[in-house]
Amino acid sequence: MTKFVIRILVLLVSLIYPDLNAQIKKIGVPFITNYSPKIYKSASENWDVLQDSKGMMFFANHFGIMQFDGVRWSIVTQPQNKSMVRSMVIDKNDKIYVGAQGDFGCASQLPNGQYQYTSLVKLLPVSARNFGDVFHTIIYKNEVIFFSNEGIFIYRNGQIKVLKSEANFEDLFEVNNEIYVIDNAKGLLHLKNDNLIPVVEAEKFAGMKIRKIFGVKNGLLLLTQKDGLFIYKDNQITPFITEADDVLKRNQISVAIRFSDGYIGIGTRQSGLIVIDGSGHLIQHISRQTGLQHNYVTNLKTDKEGNLWVTLKEGISLIQISSPLSRILDSSNSETRIYCSQIYQNKLYVGTDNGLFWLDWEDYKNGKRENVHFEHVAGMSENVWNIGVFGNSLLAFEKNGIFEVKGNSAKATAKIDGAWKGVLIPNQPDLLLAGGYKGLYLLKKSNGSWVYQHKIKGFDESSRIIETDKDGSIWIAHGYKGIFKLKFNKTLDAVSEVRFYNQKNGFPSSLFLNTFKVDDQILFGTTKGVYKQNPASKKMIPDPLFKKYLGQENHIRLLKPDDQNNIWFVSGENTGKISKHANDRFDVEELSFRKLRYLYVPGFENIQTTKTGDVFFGTQDGLIHYSSVQKKKYQTKYKAVISEVKSFFPKDSLLFSSRYEALPSKTGAAEDKLSAVIPYSNNALHFSFASLFFDEPDATKYEYWLEGFEPKWSEYSLQTEKEYTNLPENEYVFHVRAKNIYDVVSEEAVFRFEILPPWYRTLWAYILYVILFGILIYKIIKYQKNLAERDRKQLILSQEKELLHNRAALNEQKLVLEQENMAIMRENLEATINLKNAKVASNTVNLIHLNEILLSIKELIGQIDKKNDPNVNFSLLNKINKLIDHELQGDKHWNEFEEIFNQLHDNFIQRLKTSYPELTPRDMRLCAYLRMNFNTKEIAPLLGISVRGVEDTRYRIRKKLQLPSEANITEFILNF
Repeated sequence: MTKFVIRILVLLVSLIYPDLNAQIKKIGVPFITNYSPKIYKSASENWDVLQDSKGMMFFANHFGIMQFDGVRWSIVTQPQNKSMVRSMVIDKNDKIYVGAQGDFGCASQLPNGQYQYTSLVKLLPVSARNFGDVFHTIIYKNEVIFFSNEGIFIYRNGQIKVLKSEANFEDLFEVNNEIYVIDNAKGLLHLKNDNLIPVVEAEKFAGMKIRKIFGVKNGLLLLTQKDGLFIYKDNQITPFITEADDVLKRNQISVAIRFSDGYIGIGTRQSGLIVIDGSGHLIQHISRQTGLQHNYVTNLKTDKEGNLWVTLKEGISLIQISSPLSRILDSSNSETRIYCSQIYQNKLYVGTDNGLFWLDWEDYKNGKRENVHFEHVAGMSENVWNIGVFGNSLLAFEKNGIFEVKGNSAKATAKIDGAWKGVLIPNQPDLLLAGGYKGLYLLKKSNGSWVYQHKIKGFDESSRIIETDKDGSIWIAHGYKGIFKLKFNKTLDAVSEVRFYNQKNGFPSSLFLNTFKVDDQILFGTTKGVYKQNPASKKMIPDPLFKKYLGQENHIRLLKPDDQNNIWFVSGENTGKISKHANDRFDVEELSFRKLRYLYVPGFENIQTTKTGDVFFGTQDGLIHYSSVQKKKYQTKYKAVISEVKSFFPKDSLLFSSRYEALPSKTGAAEDKLSAVIPYSNNALHFSFASLFFDEPDATKYEYWLEGFEPKWSEYSLQTEKEYTNLPENEYVFHVRAKNIYDVVSEEAVFRFEILPPWYRTLWAYILYVILFGILIYKIIKYQKNLAERDRKQLILSQEKELLHNRAALNEQKLVLEQENMAIMRENLEATINLKNAKVASNTVNLIHLNEILLSIKELIGQIDKKNDPNVNFSLLNKINKLIDHELQGDKHWNEFEEIFNQLHDNFIQRLKTSYPELTPRDMRLCAYLRMNFNTKEIAPLLGISVRGVEDTRYRIRKKLQLPSEANITEFILNF
């Protein structure tokens, strides 16, 4: 009776203090996303988790505060001493208070996106600074409490109050807005007004190693590390017995959380997560064997979407406890590719590539999973395509034929070349038509078992999809050919009529056609919606009901009615159900099944429903269970975020980042809240963005728009980055928003920035351009003036030139006349010179002739023999000789010759006298004769000497002229 009362109390408390978001299914294992250290690239150990007001996730990692925005992981800041972070809490202003190893403080986000850590240890007295791990950080009223074994530090109004214990503290808990502390010596203490007050019989709690306390009505629920759960009420400690006690005691409780539905999630050190209800019944046990990546749970927190974040000794796991979908798993989890499923005689059967498997469904759904495993059905080891209950028998359709299943074994009923599916012949429940790889086969029930009869003749097509109508016709869909409608003969051993339908008969395509039976009506799934046959024209037409609710754009892969008046469908990649209500009103539910996208085995989509409301989906990722009782809010608000903005030049310069240290940026009202002002040289930008929605983040799509550059939003895509290059100067706003797997669009994130113009397009540049333009205009005007002045001067110069030209022409005429006169004078002079030359030559010739005569006379006189001719008058002869000698000297003639010669030869004799004064008159005469180019024989008579005498004279002259021996005296005289 006591145990019952305690459980009722716990249940009532669970209902009083709900966490309004989180729920958890009992059947199956929730979807789990594991983030290993290889993914987030940081330390393996994580100790705490929190979410800020935007939805950003933060984790207490060994290397610091780790952030996750749904796409990217990063360490955003570290304690001042670089130690591991053990605990965190966030206030209403998104300031994160951090407890670390030997340090505690706060971290705030700066305008450029990065986080800055400020240590508060400096506020402690020196004597209180020696402490270890800060295991808990709690915001309590208007103060922050940092808890370590060595002391409790209460931060209030910029000051810290320190509480110490002689034996150290064990743990701290916040329960019903009250703070409780476990002292190793004093036991359970109540923290009130900065004082630690023992509860009644507080010493009983010392040494219990309490890991979590929850409030119950008028009492407390205590979770101990090794001894299970206890209720403290009316000053009594009583064990609280649960179905998980053995597991909890063996595997040590580390942390716990209470969910909105009253369930309690308990993290252990060695066996993962255990969930119990308010009465102590085991709801879930999620461990490494069922998908958790590590068994040591360090903390548990739920986010705004109702997901459970589990920090582990190695890694982080996200458990989607609010989802109505869960996976049917056991510890072996050996088979994941499921083609079909069926509940029969409280056993759940699944068909796989490796045969048929089963487990005890009643034990599994009631939480008794420790010894519940999928077991192989003996007798089948190939692909099982379909299973179904026909009469009281379970038949399996396998690669090797048709098998009847009884318990954990199967016996071949028909060994044929592959069987796909079976349907009962209308109005003949003892006849079963089986579709095979190569046609149709008939089975008959005899003595409670199905017996193979024969193959139906006249039809050998593969018959994987088969249905019967109320008229007894057989409809078979061949995915690559079309639809066959068959009629059998009366003995059911042959096909009597075959009709074939494809695109020519109204279908939008002959490919990928299916046939289904809904409300006794044959319908067809096509690539463009649901079709049916027009009874009058026999043409295939769109079904109006399904056209209204499913449209005509998607490939209808499956339609299946259930026992709750629902029609399940797989349309395109979406799964859903159409529920019929009164007054022919229909509702379509599709969002709950978005997780099933891309999970089905293509072409083998299967949904199994039960009368109790269980729904099973066979997928490539195992068997998935759906519970309509479990409700999840899908239209929840969330935010898109800009993770970082960087410029390519300089290389990867960060302008904004919540992940790394970024460059300073200008912000504030003066810049209209610009996030950054960027020089033109950095006008190539790279944006990274994400969404703070963590349910299937890989399926989230994004659209973006750079206002000021692009005219409209982009199309949705999976990319989480965008680059822009060569942006012109302008003010821009980068917008981004996300659309999650449930088609909910996020609040948009914006980044305002301005690209400054290049220096040559700045205000100062334009001022300079105006100045330069003014200077240019001034220069042009000045140039025009100078040009006019130059033209004027050129005109004057031209006139002067013309005048000078006229004068020059006159002068030229004058010069011509003068030249003509000079020519006449030259002619006259030349005539005179020629005359004088002739005269000189004549005189010279005459003189030569005369001298020759005189020399001849003198020679004759010399020949007179004075001694032999006494009659000769010697005195007269002497006078004649003297006269001849005088004439030979020719002084009179020479003077006349010299005068004329100097006129003709530019004062040659005078110049020669001046240059060589030592020359005698005879020498001068000889030089004159050489100038006239006379030879030696011609010169001798002129000088009245012999040829020998001329040679001697020439020699003396050479000496006086100082000519070298090789020089020619005649050439010298001629060139002088």
